[in-house]
Amino acid sequence: MITRRRTESIIKVWRDSIPTQTTMTRAAKNNSRPFCKRKQTSDRRSGTSVKNGAPLFFILCFFGAAVPFSPGKQFHNTACCDKIMLMDMNEITRNAEREYIRWSEQIREGDEYYEEFRALVDNPEELTDSFYCHLTFGTSGMRGLLGPGPNRINGIVIRRASAGLANYMNHRFRSPSAVISYDSRAGSAYYARETARVLNGSGIRTWIFRELTPVSCLSYAIRTLKCDMGVMITASHNPKIYNGYKVYNSEGYQIVGEEPESILNEIEKIDFFDAIPYNDDGVLTVDPEIGKDFVRSITALSTRIEPDRLNQLKTIYTPLNGAGRKYVRQVFQSIGYKNFEIVRTQEYPDENFPTCPQPNPEKILAFNEAFRRADIAGGDLLIATDPDSDRVGAALYHEGMRTLLTGNQLGVLLLDYLCHIRPPRPGQIVAKSIVTSPLGERIAERYGMKVVNTLTGFKYIGDLIRRLREEGRPEDFYFGFEESNGYLLSPFISEKDGVSSAMLIVEMAAFHKSYGKDPVDRLNELYEEYGICVDKIRNYYFQGVRGRIAMEKIMEYFRGEIGDSIGGRRILRKIDYMEDTGLPRADVVQFWLENGSTLAIRPSGTESKMKIYSFETEDFTSVEREIIRIIEKYR
Repeated sequence: MITRRRTESIIKVWRDSIPTQTTMTRAAKNNSRPFCKRKQTSDRRSGTSVKNGAPLFFILCFFGAAVPFSPGKQFHNTACCDKIMLMDMNEITRNAEREYIRWSEQIREGDEYYEEFRALVDNPEELTDSFYCHLTFGTSGMRGLLGPGPNRINGIVIRRASAGLANYMNHRFRSPSAVISYDSRAGSAYYARETARVLNGSGIRTWIFRELTPVSCLSYAIRTLKCDMGVMITASHNPKIYNGYKVYNSEGYQIVGEEPESILNEIEKIDFFDAIPYNDDGVLTVDPEIGKDFVRSITALSTRIEPDRLNQLKTIYTPLNGAGRKYVRQVFQSIGYKNFEIVRTQEYPDENFPTCPQPNPEKILAFNEAFRRADIAGGDLLIATDPDSDRVGAALYHEGMRTLLTGNQLGVLLLDYLCHIRPPRPGQIVAKSIVTSPLGERIAERYGMKVVNTLTGFKYIGDLIRRLREEGRPEDFYFGFEESNGYLLSPFISEKDGVSSAMLIVEMAAFHKSYGKDPVDRLNELYEEYGICVDKIRNYYFQGVRGRIAMEKIMEYFRGEIGDSIGGRRILRKIDYMEDTGLPRADVVQFWLENGSTLAIRPSGTESKMKIYSFETEDFTSVEREIIRIIEKYR
C-alpha cells in the first residue's frame, strides 16, 4: 500500500509547481465528464451538499457531464452543459490530489497498474488528468486511455461500470441475461471476464465468448440467445493505448434514448471501492455453433458471382491484428473465393499493433503492410478491418497510384452494385447518416427507394431496423451506411459489420474487373451519371478548455452569424440539429449551398476537434478559405 503520509508529502512538493491559470493542462479525454456547476444535491453518505452556484468547472459536452471528486463523496449526473465556465487550475488540481490520496489507501503492490500508479506522483500533469474526473458512461459506453485512476480504463473502473449495469438490469428485467465479447486490445479478455463475473455475481445469466469476436457476431449472439443486453470490450479503431466498454440492447445495437442515462445513474450510486458481487461459477460459454451460424447467415447474403469470375480478382486482406481474420477467411471460403492472401505481420491478434500504430481502415497508413505485400505478390484490391471488425476499408493501385477509397465512396459503390445485382423494390429503405454522401441518396431515388437520414452513429440505423421489425416489415431495409466506413446489407443484425461488407466488396470489385474496370473507374462513371460529388472530412484540432470555448464560439457563429453566404456561395438552406428536427438533438449545423454542394459542421464527441464534412460539386477553395478564416478568428 502507498501510505497516505508519503503521498501527501510528495504531492505537496509538486503542487506549487503547477501554474495558477484558468485553463487545463490537457483536454478532457474521450468521454470524460468535467466538473459541473449544479443545483443543490444532497450526498447520500455524508448528508453534505453542493450549493447552487458553487464555482465548479465544466466544459461543453456531448454525451454527459463530468463528476467532480471529493473524498468520500459521490455526485449525481447532470445534463449536458450549454455554457462554459472556468475554475482556477489549483482547484482542479486539488480535486485530483484528494482522489489520488483516496485511491492510494486502497491500491496495493501487485494490483493492476500499481507501478504506474506510484509513478504518477512524479508526473503532476498526468496525475491530474487521471484523477480530476471519471470516464463517462455515455451513449455507447466508456472509452479512454489504459492506466490507473477514474479517468482511465482499468479493472476498478470496469467492475464499477458492470455493477451499475447489473443493478439496472435487475431493476428492469424479470430474469436478465447478457452476453459478452472482446477484441484483441490490451486487457480486453481480462476485462470481459471481470464483466462476466460481476454480472453473474449479481444473478444475471451471463454468457462469454471463449475467444475474441467481431462486434457484429456479438450483435448476432444477443438476438440468437435472446439476451437483454450485451457488452463489447473494445476501443474500435483507436491506438493501442486505449480500450473501452460498449453496451448493447436486446436488439443488438448500442443503447440509445434514455437507457444510457438510466444505467449511468445506477453506476454513480456505487463507489469505486464498494464491495461488488463477484462470482466466476456459473458463467456460461457461448456455443461455437453461434459463430458458425453467423458465418452461414453472411454467406446467404452473397450475390453469388460465379467462382471462376470471382477468383479472377486477387485480394490482399488484413485484419490489422484484430478479430476479423477467422470470420472473414471463413466467409471467403464459403462463397468459393480462394484468390486472397492475409498479411502475415497483421494476421493474428496482437495488442501492440506493431506494424500499424493506429489500426483505422479509414486511413491509408493502415494499408502500408498490405501495399507492401501487393508489391511482392500482386493484388487488385486491398481490404482492412479494424480490431473489432465493425469497420472495413478498401484501397488499390489505380493507374499506378496508391488510392484509398473513402467511406462514402465505398458505400456508394456497394449500393450501386447491389442495385445492379439485386434490384430493390420501390419503397425499400436506404439508411445513412446526415454527414454521409448525398450521392447515395441520388442512386437510391433513381431506383425508387426511400432514403432515411439519421444522426451520426450506427446505433440510429439499428434503431430504424428495430422499428421496422416492430412494424412487421424488416425486409423493407435494403442497405445502411455511414461515412466512417460502416456498412450493413441485411437486417439480420442491427450493427455495422465489417465481415459481410468485406465479402460484398470482393464481389463488387470482381464484378467490375470482369468488365475491365476497377472500383475507381466505376466511381468515375457514377460521377458522370449522377454528378460529381467529392467528399472530404477536415479536422481542426484544439487544446484544453480554451479550445473548447473556441469550438463553442465557432458553433455559435455557424448557427446565427454566418449570414446568407459562405466563401461567395449562397446558402440555400440551413438545419441546426439542436433545434426540433424530428431527430434527437445534436450539436451539428448543416448547409446546402448553390450548385448542389453541402457542408456540415460539428465538434467531435470524443476528441477536442472540429469536424467539417463537405460534399463538393465544384471547386471549393473559396469556401475552405472562409472556414479556415472563421476557425482562426476564434482559435
